[in-house]
Amino acid sequence: MYTEDFTVRYGELSSDGYVKPTAILQYLQEIATDHSGDCGYGVYELQKIGIGWVIMCWDVKLGRPIRWRERLTCRTWPYEFRSYVGKRFYEIVAEDGEVLAQADSWWAMMDLKEMKATPVTQEIADAFGEDGKPAFMMKRPGGETDTEAEPVVFSPADIDTNGHVNNIRFAEMAFSYVPSLQNIREFRIEYRNSGHLGEKMTPAYSHTDGHAYVCLMGQEKPYVKMEVFYGDE
Repeated sequence: MYTEDFTVRYGELSSDGYVKPTAILQYLQEIATDHSGDCGYGVYELQKIGIGWVIMCWDVKLGRPIRWRERLTCRTWPYEFRSYVGKRFYEIVAEDGEVLAQADSWWAMMDLKEMKATPVTQEIADAFGEDGKPAFMMKRPGGETDTEAEPVVFSPADIDTNGHVNNIRFAEMAFSYVPSLQNIREFRIEYRNSGHLGEKMTPAYSHTDGHAYVCLMGQEKPYVKMEVFYGDE
């Protein structure tokens, strides 16, 4: 298990004064990246050998809202490597031990030159190790859309070190089409296709009682699907 401490900053809050879902994803991405670096496969090392981890899907369950300046401990552990997929679980914990968020994630190892999946080597799997099990199993988003918004063209600010639209940036786009960032109990995101500089994305969405679904569509295929659940189960 790998752990890292965070303190909530003002810029991570939504208008209701609590941490945004995308800030939670940022914590998870940061600790995964730092863990990878401590295992000998940091950003620059991966660039040198021409590979990188690309997120496939998130399933995040939330507890109580997280407040400004709270001190949090994020912990993560890989639990399975198979073919080109690595699976990693996370928990975010308050100072008193209360679990504030849990997340399952699946990542693909990509050849960055060919932009195609490549198997996780035994050397990489051994460097990370497999430690424990997930607290719940991944569920992917599903739904139908009934409203379409104006298209968006990807800009240089959307692109990360892997040469495509960063997963957090995609999530920020998707969350801009949900009715509220308050009282979210779970959200699921699936990344279907990479987005690149200059490509056009068309958002589509639907809202029902206690539920929202968003699809960020490319010219022929979806980039991202997201499902959000509100309130108590």
